[in-house]
Amino acid sequence: MKKKILTFLVFLISINSFSQVSLPTIFSDNMVLQRETNVAVWGTATPGSKVAVSLRCEVMHSMGFNAEGGLSSQTQWAYAGSQHCVADDKGKWLMYLPPMKAGGPYQLNISSDNKEKVFENVMVGDVWLASGQSNMDFSVKNSEHARDEITAKQFPNIRLFSVNNLLSVSPQEDVEGGPWLKCDSSAVKNFSAVAYYFGKEIEKDQHVTIGLIKDTWSGTACEAWVSQDMLRTMPDMKKRIDDFIQTGVTNEVISSRTKISSLSWSLASTAFDGLKSKVHLPDYDDNQWKTMNVPQSIEQTELGQYEGVIWFRKSLVLDQKYKGKDLLLSFGQLDIAAHVYFNGELIGSTEMDFDQYRSFKVPAKYVKEGNNVVVIRLLDMWGKGGLLGPSDSMFLTTNNGKANKMTLSGNWKYNANLEQAFVKDDGYNKIPGLIYNAKIAPLIPYSLKGFIWYQGEGNAHRATEYKTLFPLLIQDWRCRWKQGNLPFLFVQLPGYSSNQYQEKDEWAELREAQLHTLIYPNTGMAVTIDLVKANNLHPHNKKEVGERLALVARKVAYHESIQASGPMYESIKVEGSSIRVQFTEVGGGLCAKDGAMLKGFTIAGEDMKFYDATATIDGNTVVVTSPEVKVPVEVRYGWENKPNCNLMNKDGLPASPFRASPQPSPKERE
Repeated sequence: MKKKILTFLVFLISINSFSQVSLPTIFSDNMVLQRETNVAVWGTATPGSKVAVSLRCEVMHSMGFNAEGGLSSQTQWAYAGSQHCVADDKGKWLMYLPPMKAGGPYQLNISSDNKEKVFENVMVGDVWLASGQSNMDFSVKNSEHARDEITAKQFPNIRLFSVNNLLSVSPQEDVEGGPWLKCDSSAVKNFSAVAYYFGKEIEKDQHVTIGLIKDTWSGTACEAWVSQDMLRTMPDMKKRIDDFIQTGVTNEVISSRTKISSLSWSLASTAFDGLKSKVHLPDYDDNQWKTMNVPQSIEQTELGQYEGVIWFRKSLVLDQKYKGKDLLLSFGQLDIAAHVYFNGELIGSTEMDFDQYRSFKVPAKYVKEGNNVVVIRLLDMWGKGGLLGPSDSMFLTTNNGKANKMTLSGNWKYNANLEQAFVKDDGYNKIPGLIYNAKIAPLIPYSLKGFIWYQGEGNAHRATEYKTLFPLLIQDWRCRWKQGNLPFLFVQLPGYSSNQYQEKDEWAELREAQLHTLIYPNTGMAVTIDLVKANNLHPHNKKEVGERLALVARKVAYHESIQASGPMYESIKVEGSSIRVQFTEVGGGLCAKDGAMLKGFTIAGEDMKFYDATATIDGNTVVVTSPEVKVPVEVRYGWENKPNCNLMNKDGLPASPFRASPQPSPKERE
């Protein structure tokens, strides 16, 4: 059966009889090569040996008879010719395949005399590198639409590659991870939800195979992803790098500590030694356990900076009015995750959405008159940890919280010795450049369409520095890949508020730093300020985040004439006691979400005291005023960690938060 020959190319390599050619891990079966650009192929071989590689496609497959009269399979391949290069004196070689149109499947063949390395089912399409911290790492299986996406779905035109977490004091030659996988129910569940939803939309729009490289690490800072050479242009970063080098820490030490930290994460979800001891059962003897008064953070107790699993038990004496009734147990914040048992039965568990107040229903069949026991397996891995309440959120009730309230605050028995304490994270994944060395440098120069990035939480307390640091990362990666100003698309932080993890307005300031990054060419930002349905550091609705990033990509990377952004601040003008704000990206016009009154605007005079303002849409502008401010000097929109704001365009995309003044504000003048 004949197949149309799709654009392909050939190059490479012959080797000495005993030489061995090898390629980095990023090359595997099912890989995606970037269309319409020079495609880098590189590896190692015997120094001075010839290297030859061909990208070829099958043009005919037929059955015939062999010399013995039996049936044999015959395949004919089409080639675009061949090119050759020679490995240098260190055995390294690099060549670029000329630009190809999307298509496949191809076979990438690397030959060495009578030996060859063959990669099957290779496609030519678009390759995106998805990077950042926990919200980019957040998996499909934990996202809001997990069941729909995982159950028996196949997307053969999406390919997935995941890079493992490693650190290095110097740039490495290869990553750990892979191989490339076809996107199916098994492969997609642990993949980045944002990247997957992004890729799904791009594949639907472009009708080409999409390759997604997941290169993420939770809890990391921007500087860890930038090369140390580039970071040395910032004095503070140069000092941090030099100070780290002076410690003499080796890759071996870093690797062992990183693996130990990884094992701790594994134990968090797999080790339940307390259950083996039957501590969740009502008749367990906890007389030797210590007592903790809650709500209280773990770090405030004698446990201090303990990280690991702590079991809590509390006996509740319930009278006749509770017997045979459904109960509601409310705990407030359980930091960072918990499994909750009632009279030996698991009634619920939480992921690491520790910001939310948690409640659990207890079926009536588990409730008895007299002594009842509540048991909590609490996971503490960073921050304060513990049953944080507050007190008025910790109670037991019947009738869905409307009757027979009993407090759950006060003394609980606890035991932190039932399961092994975790080895504390040394924070090496926050050291400038160490992630870049192990997880980014080895991928260069694998040809890409662009980058998508979701990070900033780890730098929110240093927003002013981020205005320099984030553009530096973009410049660094673009320079290293040598593909010009590759599209760099990023997610602006959503709303989030936490008394224990944030200072006032620090996320607002970080969003401003992200907004300023749009002055650089070929960048784009997905605004998500409206997507948080609950106060959660890790919002579960990643589908809309990925889809908004895809909208931005269609405009920035694929040059489509679409409305990809919500309203963006352009300028302001003082008009008496009001300020008129001019916007770009108004699309079909400005509006308030759900037709409500505009919310989220504040205004200040010379004293820089901000008051909630009345905001009115007037064409492509918003007029902002407050009776408390006679001579306004600054206006802000959505200027809180978790603001209540609702300006959008009629295309359904939200406005980015901002602050602005006709003259530098007092803070800016300092």
